[in-house]
Amino acid sequence: MLSLVAVVAAWMKGGHPERLGAVSTIVVFAVSFWTHELMIGPFYAGDAVLDLFLTAFFVWMALTRDRWWPLAMSAIMTLTVLVYVAALVVPGVGPYAVMSARVGLGLLTTLILLAGVGERWLAGERAISDLKNWRRRRPLRRQGISSAA
Repeated sequence: MLSLVAVVAAWMKGGHPERLGAVSTIVVFAVSFWTHELMIGPFYAGDAVLDLFLTAFFVWMALTRDRWWPLAMSAIMTLTVLVYVAALVVPGVGPYAVMSARVGLGLLTTLILLAGVGERWLAGERAISDLKNWRRRRPLRRQGISSAA
């Protein structure tokens, strides 16, 4: 339920980075229905691959966006990938420990997304959904105007 609130809040009150985070959360959730059953012994290989892609996505967002929360998401998703590594390397880490860690870290990612939306709201920045007749501005070069003029 908390994830649903975070995704709706990010879509309705967030900017482009928050919406990207919401869409990535929804896409990974939807794809995980098919990949969750891909296992190698007790290891959730399908989920591990999805979380690795999500980690790479948030690292890309952290490097290209001017928000703090994609960096926090990258760190949390890196911890999630390390949980999978621990499941492969440490003999005492079983599937229940992996699931428990994933649930806890998943809740933390939801709270980080909500905090990113809340920070935008507290800063007084308008949400993308609030802008009427919004159009993405094209760079000056494409409009035939040079930046030297």
